[in-house]
Amino acid sequence: MNRKNSIIFSGILILCIIGFIYYKLEYSKDIFAQIVSKVGEVNLVNKKGELLAKVEEGYKIKTGEYLQTKDNSSATIKFKDNSLAIISEKSLIIMKKLKYDEDSKKSVTNLLLLKGNVESTVTNQNTFGSEYKVITPTLQLAVRGTIFNVNVEGNISRAFVTKGKILATSGNSSLTLNTGYGVVSDGKNKLNGPILILNKPLINLNELNIKYYKKYVSWNKLEGAIKYHVQIHSISKYSTLIYDKYINKTELKVGDLKDGKYKISIQAVDKYGLEGFKNERYFSVQSSPVPPKVNAPKNSDKPRMVLFTWEKSVEANKYILEISKTRSFKNILIRVNNLNSSLDKMLLPLQKGKYFIRMSSIDSSDKIGPYSESYQFEVENK
Repeated sequence: MNRKNSIIFSGILILCIIGFIYYKLEYSKDIFAQIVSKVGEVNLVNKKGELLAKVEEGYKIKTGEYLQTKDNSSATIKFKDNSLAIISEKSLIIMKKLKYDEDSKKSVTNLLLLKGNVESTVTNQNTFGSEYKVITPTLQLAVRGTIFNVNVEGNISRAFVTKGKILATSGNSSLTLNTGYGVVSDGKNKLNGPILILNKPLINLNELNIKYYKKYVSWNKLEGAIKYHVQIHSISKYSTLIYDKYINKTELKVGDLKDGKYKISIQAVDKYGLEGFKNERYFSVQSSPVPPKVNAPKNSDKPRMVLFTWEKSVEANKYILEISKTRSFKNILIRVNNLNSSLDKMLLPLQKGKYFIRMSSIDSSDKIGPYSESYQFEVENK
């Protein structure tokens, strides 16, 4: 091979190598993130926020697409490297960059959060060049294997880490957020912090461990908390966010849930709007046979006798009635088993004081159903 041909061959080889490297960097045009579970209305919109299409589970989101969740809605998104992002209600995100190489396992995921909240659970990305970023109008968060939240409210962006660490950047300033710390940015000032986030609220476990027709949950008031973030996930193959609210109280009636397995998480929110560590608990709901509806107890004409009445359950063959001094029913004062389902009232003797009553149904196969919602009442002297 003469010198000219050698130069030509070398040039072609170099071009091939450059082309191969470019391809490996660009990966595939078909890379996507998939919606693996959703609740409510989740839409594709354009830059103006105009509806393009409603999306369902299984939809494959591509680079450049805008995803919007409406009120009381959420979406769980799975990426090629098995990282997960849960998009809360009233949020708007853009898939800025999605790349993945099957050979090297190099993964690049960039989300732009314009409004709302996203919680990311990122797999360990040990491959050189891999990255997972959440970008807001005022912050850039880069991670490698962690759990963190990002929130955008108006011109304020917040981020906090509950496991691992992230690098937070705003303009020319940056800082590392380790587990248990957060940051707030308006995009105008240098990043201050990191800010220590609040501890877990303590949940009353007795109320979750007992089967209720309607769950009642309470937790301790935490110093420094101005409100609490309560989330409930339905548990199947993937965790699906079905309840996501901020409340000022320290108790919650969990409402009507279908039979199944659930996870509740509660976080205290501080004066900066940063959320603390989650207290998570798992529980199950069993709603059959449906319990009778307990009416308000009444004092009878007989001394210290109380009249209890209830609305019959069509699924019941028998009833169980329980009375306790505490809402958790840790210590039961009276338990009446095998009440005939034809009955809808009963007289019982009680001393002066405050009490709680609840009932459950037993069906024809002797299956005991969940407890009814407890009813508080007071017995007075006569």
